[in-house]
Amino acid sequence: MLLKTKKHQPNELSILVFRDGFSFCTLERSVFYSLKTSDDLNLQSITSFLNEEKLPTDLVHVIHSDTSAVIIPQEMFDENNASFYLSKGVTLKKGEQIGYDVLESFSQVVVYPEPIKVMEVLKEIFPTLQSKHLASQLLAPITKYSMGTPKKQLFVNIRKGAFDLFLFQGSQLLFFNSFEQNNVDEFLYYLFYITEQFYLNPDNFKLAFLGEYECYKEYYEGVQVFHNDIIYLDAPSENKSSTHPIPFIENKFA
Repeated sequence: MLLKTKKHQPNELSILVFRDGFSFCTLERSVFYSLKTSDDLNLQSITSFLNEEKLPTDLVHVIHSDTSAVIIPQEMFDENNASFYLSKGVTLKKGEQIGYDVLESFSQVVVYPEPIKVMEVLKEIFPTLQSKHLASQLLAPITKYSMGTPKKQLFVNIRKGAFDLFLFQGSQLLFFNSFEQNNVDEFLYYLFYITEQFYLNPDNFKLAFLGEYECYKEYYEGVQVFHNDIIYLDAPSENKSSTHPIPFIENKFA
């Protein structure tokens, strides 16, 4: 089953920001630029890397994937109170500023911490870059998919060191959060904790994984022991064996 997502175009480049570096993704491939800390950021080094890899720079998207986020209904959002919304779920650290994405088509606003130095360097290289949080990239196609479906659906995006949960009923977002995980047991613990909190029994909700990847086979099998109404959305054959930190986002974004 497929989500309506948009592939990279030949002139597009997305940069996924991680704690230990950047993943530069194009239509055809992804390459990783490693960093020990943000203090290692070097304008000349990154520019040389881009030239050596011959990566496109016409249309650049930055996706923040190393920070948590909160989602606020647009009608309740006031940009002057962005820090208040964020404080309810996320702690702003030193060297971070508040960013937010207004998703007018879905009447939602995603508020998140944005690394100041990282953005300063990237904007110097790509003055016209567009920046969003990972939650914004996932929320759009999931919301579209959920429209017109009365049964509750729990969407799961597994990624390196964490996973994201979106609980929908129709087009209404009931819950969103991200959890750290480093193994199957941690993943299952948090997943089923949330199903208990929302009184989700196996008969009244569908569990939808964003993609089906070999590296997370044990995760899928662990869930199947407890829940059998499972679907895999948008499982592209071209990167089924991917080891990318976020395989679902590797060669597409919404």
